[in-house]
Amino acid sequence: MSLTNTSLDLGSVQIRDCEFRDELINFSGADVLAEGTILARDSSTLKLRLFVKGGVTNGNGIPKVVLAHSLVATASGDLACRVIIKGEVDKNRLVIDADGDDSNVDAAVVDQLRDYGITPVLVKELGRVDNPQPEPEGS
Repeated sequence: MSLTNTSLDLGSVQIRDCEFRDELINFSGADVLAEGTILARDSSTLKLRLFVKGGVTNGNGIPKVVLAHSLVATASGDLACRVIIKGEVDKNRLVIDADGDDSNVDAAVVDQLRDYGITPVLVKELGRVDNPQPEPEGS
């Protein structure tokens, strides 16, 4: 018999006192962005774009906002989104798109976000439900 392990995670990147703004993000092609993705503002178009750690092209290396929900782009172009512009967020749920997680959200990125009113906080979630792996047969 084969069992499937499914994690149930109803948490959010938002913690407290979040403020939001509706913006446009520019995609160069199809992409899927997770809730908590860190975004930068393009200095020439003033639209949002993916934050690139160490980036030096048109402001892409300056984290300005955090995506408040997941977003799917099916083609290149602009897409409306809602972003967090202020408040406390769960540092563990932040995402640098190139990494797919928060593994490179270091003190420098945290300080940059704080400069724009977003405070990443380390959170230990106690209510997360995770089904245990079944014991192998014959144990």
